[in-house]
Amino acid sequence: MIFRAKYAILNDRTIIEDGAVVLCGSKIREVGRYTEIRDLYPAKVVDLGSAVIMPGLVNTHTHLELTHHKNLVNHYARFTDWLFQITTRSNCDDCQQINQAILDGIQLSLAGGATTIGNIHSSGKGLETLRNSQIRKVVFLETLGLSSHVFADESARISKTLKSLRNDDLFTTAVTPHAPYSTSANLYQYCAEIAKSDQLHLSTHIAETKAEIEFLQYGTGEFAELLNMLNISLDAWNPPGVTPIAYLRKLGILDLQPLLAHCNYLTDNDIDLLARSGSSVAFCPRSHKYFSHTNHSIMRLMAAGVNVSIGTDSLASNWSLSMLDELKFLADNYEELLPETLISLLTINGTRSLKLKYIGKLEKNWQADLIAIGISDDGRPVFDQICDQASENLMTVVAGTICYRNENLEI
Repeated sequence: MIFRAKYAILNDRTIIEDGAVVLCGSKIREVGRYTEIRDLYPAKVVDLGSAVIMPGLVNTHTHLELTHHKNLVNHYARFTDWLFQITTRSNCDDCQQINQAILDGIQLSLAGGATTIGNIHSSGKGLETLRNSQIRKVVFLETLGLSSHVFADESARISKTLKSLRNDDLFTTAVTPHAPYSTSANLYQYCAEIAKSDQLHLSTHIAETKAEIEFLQYGTGEFAELLNMLNISLDAWNPPGVTPIAYLRKLGILDLQPLLAHCNYLTDNDIDLLARSGSSVAFCPRSHKYFSHTNHSIMRLMAAGVNVSIGTDSLASNWSLSMLDELKFLADNYEELLPETLISLLTINGTRSLKLKYIGKLEKNWQADLIAIGISDDGRPVFDQICDQASENLMTVVAGTICYRNENLEI
């Protein structure tokens, strides 16, 4: 099959007019001008008109299990009040609810231009539904618990789940200790050990709130109150007295070049540690706005050479799972970021964050993960038009298969 469009964006620097992408199975066979390709590859041509063909977007941090929580969770000023709701509601979710949430979340993700996701999976339910879905995914199996007796149960559960799963081209397993306010040092170190021995990626929520910083420094504040409300003992908790990033360094987590979600509150020393460790950051812009966080350190991180990618978080803290919406939000609210840079954040940077290969660009022999974006075609630079509010996703292709098609697109 050949996809033709007025423009083909191969990466953040290369645009081809009258572009064409030739697919062969799950891979890209050729990319170039349509006039140079049509006679070489006799195949069905799908003409997308004035659209832009470009690499699929990569959502490096999401929670599909929480898709059905949209409009069910009250918006409180304090993050811990929101988290209490999520915790108590999630404990009541059954397999059918979670399976449907995952299915709905995948469809919303594909419609929003994502071809790859980094999904945090906490319940253990719905894994087969996730595995059998058409989207490319890295599934981070989540663990948490502060007490010593929880450690034995959680480490055994994660080990058993990992042994029961097999990776394939669209499904990669990974691990994620939830956050330092909910997960013991022993569990963090267990995850680090199994990630190292089994060559798994590791992610964690870190430096998300000012309250987290207080809890690690002094063991007091909103998180101490939350854990008390959840009847979780703090008897075994000894505040390390350092920043969240310094705590990860102390535990050896940074040695694994992890994917760190949020990183909303960082010191200069934190950023230096991240840069020197080769860690990646998943910034969730609209979730950041949802919780009214102060200015994110994205510009400082990028200036230091840290790989930054973009995530949506969940529908419990965002208005959609559309990565195209994240792109538009960034364009409207972070004017210091060039449109070309935004494309990198949502494509090749996401690939690096998830430690995947051969996605994030339109290139010969790379995976055929691509989207078609409808634009105004008004003469402005193409990158600007993609980031414009008027743009829309027309089609999403994962591993050579059309997984989403806009109702107005005829193929």
